[in-house]
Amino acid sequence: MSQLVSRLSGIEKAVIAGSLVVATFLVIDPLILQSVRTLDPEARALFRSFTDLGKSGWILILLALAAIGITVFRARENSFRASVAAGYTLQLLSFLFASVALASLAGSLIKNILGRARPKFFDSLGPVEFRPFTFDYDYASFPSGHATTIFALGTALAILFPRARVLLIVAAGWVAATRFLIGSHYLSDALAGGCLGFCFPYLVRDRLAARRWLFAKKADGTIHLRGGCLWPWMSSRIGIPALREPAGDGL
Repeated sequence: MSQLVSRLSGIEKAVIAGSLVVATFLVIDPLILQSVRTLDPEARALFRSFTDLGKSGWILILLALAAIGITVFRARENSFRASVAAGYTLQLLSFLFASVALASLAGSLIKNILGRARPKFFDSLGPVEFRPFTFDYDYASFPSGHATTIFALGTALAILFPRARVLLIVAAGWVAATRFLIGSHYLSDALAGGCLGFCFPYLVRDRLAARRWLFAKKADGTIHLRGGCLWPWMSSRIGIPALREPAGDGL
């Protein structure tokens, strides 16, 4: 299958991708929406209880507060080891912040430019109603901002801590799924947001690796997290000698 796909031209791939998108809009989205409307109210309430984990605001605020806390700690500590540990941690937080912020910004721009009507208008407008440049919440369905944000965070963390990548991506997938399970988005909105959020951390990582900032490219072309050897050294500073460093190769 992979060999067959590799033989296709760019135009052929675009035609296939476009056909799949149209099929999802016209067939799969309505089917999923009708199924979601029959969900048990308790199940819907459960999904609503953690759907806002995908909001970019709280994630970016927590990352910013953590960076401020580390900066204050760094200013008060006099030891060289603490200074190095704080500086390295700030770089990690910066990578997470940039991944989430840029993905969220891109998702917000795309959804407002396209202006897809949300599922609550399905009965009157159908699944493919677009009002470009409306800049209205009701017409900002594609892609899902929550799905974009949570996948950006999950993927960025998975790049730093690949041993936890399955747990992180599965958790992101469930949060993203709540967006269509509670009827706020179509399935295609969540899928598009997840794909967008998944890609941005890698774009950020590759740009940083090109400048050898936090990441670096090996001779074989793979990208690894720099400073992995600092983890055992830093962990001894806080009395956790068994702390294992992240491999940093991501997904």
